[in-house]
Amino acid sequence: MLLSKIFEIKVRKIHFLSNLFKKGDHKIHDFIERIHIVIFRYKKIARIFIFDFVPAYCYELLVRMKDYVSKKYYEAGDNFRGRRILKSRGSVSFFLEKLAEEKPSTNSRKV
Repeated sequence: MLLSKIFEIKVRKIHFLSNLFKKGDHKIHDFIERIHIVIFRYKKIARIFIFDFVPAYCYELLVRMKDYVSKKYYEAGDNFRGRRILKSRGSVSFFLEKLAEEKPSTNSRKV
């Protein structure tokens, strides 16, 4: 113990070594501080990714899947029951033609 204390006192009197040790300590502390900053930055990014982005993305995928499944379900149900979907480029059914013809005649009645 005494020998280490004597060596420490003598080394402190050598300014070159003491300045070198101080600069080394300062550089080591700066390096450790940079590592802490990088670690905390990536922790925050990971937390945002896991708790914000992933649930929102999964929700969006589930909504799209639900819409797709419901569309296919109704298409299959319409095909099974025999309903036909009218398209603007296709022919119009007899029922709709009849409604179109009757519409002007209902407007001519006055009460």
